[in-house]
Amino acid sequence: MNILSILIAETIKSHQHNFHNKLIYFSLLIWPSLLFVTSYYSFKPFNLSETSPLSKYMDVDDITLFLLTGYLAYIFFWSLVQSAWGMSHERQAGTLELIFLSPVSRIAVMFSRAAGNLLEAVWLFTAFTFFMLILTGHAGDISWWNVPVGFILLSISAVIWGGFLNIVFLFSRDAGILFTLFEEPMQFFSGVRIPILAIPFWGKWIGLLFPLTYVLEIFRELILNGKSVIELALSISILISILTFLFGVSIILLKKAEKHAKETGNMVLF
Repeated sequence: MNILSILIAETIKSHQHNFHNKLIYFSLLIWPSLLFVTSYYSFKPFNLSETSPLSKYMDVDDITLFLLTGYLAYIFFWSLVQSAWGMSHERQAGTLELIFLSPVSRIAVMFSRAAGNLLEAVWLFTAFTFFMLILTGHAGDISWWNVPVGFILLSISAVIWGGFLNIVFLFSRDAGILFTLFEEPMQFFSGVRIPILAIPFWGKWIGLLFPLTYVLEIFRELILNGKSVIELALSISILISILTFLFGVSIILLKKAEKHAKETGNMVLF
């Protein structure tokens, strides 16, 4: 009940702070939609027949589905990068004390903050995705029975990723470089708009650093190829291991940062 009350409080705070203007909702739709449209038409000048080099890595007839699922998953993760970046604004506004002086668990606050920001940040593009599936006639190509499982995996993974980033951004003096590193590289190397197998070998190694890479592979297998959880047991086990590691690192980093703050009076760890 305590965690639930924290989650509700963070959700309300996020809504009042970040969604105080109706134009915000417009930006939630227009920005990712432009990314999708730009990526879609960037394929058009090239050979998309069965002889296309791209056909070795994906079904060229399913580019729309490939990009829609890619950007849907990307928005889940990227919205929490933006949320974590908000920590730097709280540092400038002098409101970080609210987090440290709160009588509740800091780790609960960090992950509740991520979960509270997620729903409102992604629902509009999720609706856009379903609309595009109907508009393009691809609604029948989706394995709808796997959609709930896919969204559960996507949401849990994004929240753990977001909680980790909240802690990293909370104790960083200048998180601007991290914001840059998690923007285009995550979109490019995680297979959002280009199949991960089509990326050079060195790029594949970079992609392995982002949890989105693993989540997106599983999400597409569930939604586009209709594979069951049992068939994807190995991939899901790897994903769970990565998320467990991230959660563990989050706890260790938070405890270390709190100890450092108590000893030095400085909330900047790095």
